[in-house]
Amino acid sequence: MQLTETWPGILALVVLTCAIIGGALTAFVRLTDRNTVVDTGLIHARVGVAGIAIVLLVMLGGESPASTRPALGLFLLTVMAGVALYFIIRRKGVLPKTIIFIHGVMAATSLAILLFGLPF
Repeated sequence: MQLTETWPGILALVVLTCAIIGGALTAFVRLTDRNTVVDTGLIHARVGVAGIAIVLLVMLGGESPASTRPALGLFLLTVMAGVALYFIIRRKGVLPKTIIFIHGVMAATSLAILLFGLPF
């Protein structure tokens, strides 16, 4: 089996999609004032950072088109919003719904930019 040139990009899409699904689950749990056995937010963050690392390695390797660069920048802004969410919940214990929504929209927009920027 021979892998195509875009397999790292497809891998990044799959990993980041899993992170967004985990983030949607985490947001649902937080917004309905429920608790989980596992800290789903940290799992979501680790998967997201792994996906962004794959995107960064692909871009540093020179295999990605220039149209995917805005996705990386927006993903990094999304990470900063996620870090802000982490510190807000550790300090205040309650997350503002607005910041959760902004974080989710940024992540979904980043994924769409990456999806449409990859050559298939």
